[in-house]
Amino acid sequence: MDPAGTARVTAATLDPYVHFTAGFQIAEPLFVGVRQTLEVSGINDDPDRLFPGVDVKLRLAEETQWRPAIVLGINSAIGHQRMAGEYIAFSKRYKSLDLTGGIAWGRAGSAGQIDNPLKSLSGHFGDTRTLDGEMPVRPDDWFTGEKAGLFAGLEYFTPIEGLSVKLDWGADRYASEQTASGFDAPSPWSLGLAYRPVDWVDIGGALVGGDKLLGRMTLKSPVESWPGRAFRTEERGPALRPYRTGLSLPAQMEIAAAKDGFPLHNAERNGTTASAEFEHRPGMPLPREMGRAARYMANHAGERVEQLVLTPVWFGLRGPATSIARRDLERALIERQGSAEEIWRNARFNVPESHDPAVPRPESQPLTNWRFGLALDNRFSLAEEDSGLLYRSSLLVDARRRALLPGFLSGMTWRLDIANNLDRLKDYRPASPEPVRSNVSDFARTRVSPDRLYSAWTGTVKNDIHAALSLGYLEEMYSGFGGEVLYRPYGRAFVVGTEAFIATKRDPDTFMTLGLLGPGRLTGHVNAWYEVPDSPLTVHVKAGRFLAGDTGARLALLRSFDNGATLEGFVTVTNASDPDIFGGATHVHNGLRLALPLGNLSPIPETSRIRLAAEPFGRDSGQTLDKPIDLYEITRSFSHRELGRNWQAWLH
Repeated sequence: MDPAGTARVTAATLDPYVHFTAGFQIAEPLFVGVRQTLEVSGINDDPDRLFPGVDVKLRLAEETQWRPAIVLGINSAIGHQRMAGEYIAFSKRYKSLDLTGGIAWGRAGSAGQIDNPLKSLSGHFGDTRTLDGEMPVRPDDWFTGEKAGLFAGLEYFTPIEGLSVKLDWGADRYASEQTASGFDAPSPWSLGLAYRPVDWVDIGGALVGGDKLLGRMTLKSPVESWPGRAFRTEERGPALRPYRTGLSLPAQMEIAAAKDGFPLHNAERNGTTASAEFEHRPGMPLPREMGRAARYMANHAGERVEQLVLTPVWFGLRGPATSIARRDLERALIERQGSAEEIWRNARFNVPESHDPAVPRPESQPLTNWRFGLALDNRFSLAEEDSGLLYRSSLLVDARRRALLPGFLSGMTWRLDIANNLDRLKDYRPASPEPVRSNVSDFARTRVSPDRLYSAWTGTVKNDIHAALSLGYLEEMYSGFGGEVLYRPYGRAFVVGTEAFIATKRDPDTFMTLGLLGPGRLTGHVNAWYEVPDSPLTVHVKAGRFLAGDTGARLALLRSFDNGATLEGFVTVTNASDPDIFGGATHVHNGLRLALPLGNLSPIPETSRIRLAAEPFGRDSGQTLDKPIDLYEITRSFSHRELGRNWQAWLH
């Protein structure tokens, strides 16, 4: 297992296959990788067949002084049966030796030296198992079969830094290959070397069975080491005055902030409390903005104000009103005797509504300039049975602007298609009479097009209930209208919401794809998130009606990083299927997504990022609308967990 948050790319070859894998250590005990396996006759030949899959490793127990590490793995947990196999491995390190052994099922255990030990738990596990075929793997196939195999390995770490010697005995007997083509399977032993010249490169080679050679290279890096940030790190807030002035001047708070380009509004004083609102910039840590707002307020709060109440807003959405003791701020910034932790300990959230104006004054919310963002969108797929690698790279320019009425905004996103090879989709796959996303190659032909041209309203109905409505060209392939409601109770781990849209397919053969095709499609979902306490992990479940009219659910695991990067792995299952060219069909859609921030690089706009996605192209089932306003993502920085994670930014 790599450290949590590590991304890795691997290429490996052993006759008759070449494997490519892109994966992430999403959590300390969980690795997920998307793999494409090519069956090749010769190293320079085109592949005879493709066998995509998703591989998963879950650590059940960490290694201790007396106990080995225990890992459960599933190869092709989702994907083709040819590569499917499960295993439980035990690994223990003793000085310079690392010993591994375990039991395997499916392909990985096709040696079949022992009866399946799980048959004693249920007769299901003893069912006859097919090791090949065109239908994809199902969860019912996992750990089944009359027999299982045993494997073992030994690794010796030499005195040469980064170099080790490996000896392995496997339980894969190439049963499918021997049946299909009379393949000459190698003996099950291998002897090889592994070398790590630097931390981010692993190279390996081995002699397998005395007559075949294996080669492998892995490149890996922790996402946390990405140098980009979502915002300008050099930007500093105002200095806190070392004394208190005699008058409380709320208007002067706003004027001083405006001179520095900081949007502070609705400043008021009520007895010993001063309150104000500030516009939150997505991507900027909210405590950092709170610290700036508090200094503008304290500098003009007069002598008797002791409490500062700050409320973040994003267009019509409102975060928790946070009350902090002015004295704590002065102790930390002037006397150098306090800390961000002391401010956090004495802070109060969601103070009474008397300090939380329900409607911002229109005159304090003027029209602002366009807010821009850039995204270098890179998508690729290793999950195809007709193309080894599909890819598409685009540059997206996003802009939003406040409308005349409070809470209303207008937005647009323009796409520059840089490169793609999606025309391959038409080489093998038949055209769908009512495509959902299977005609993505038609949209990719247009070099420059508007992804989004829309108007929206956002608002906080009550302290914890947020809503959004959108109308217009909502994403690259669909126009329509709809909305979302989100309930995010402050201080709770659960967030729930619902969304519904009428989406009409855009016509890729019209000018800038602005034409529309056919009637609207109803799509809607119920969403639930669980933000794992004391962790950057979030579990997301989405269930409802997808764009093709199919019903099902999506399960996703999300991880956020302190530098602003985000990682998501997901799997979608519906009652509809996408057929492949070999007569198989799958109800499952899966992928990995990684977003890396670039907002700290001038003159690139803040919130700019590189987006990487490994997921299938041209699927019609299990497809959702890429809505222009995502309430969960926008309000994520309002949550108690995110405030706590970033609270040190208060004093920056």
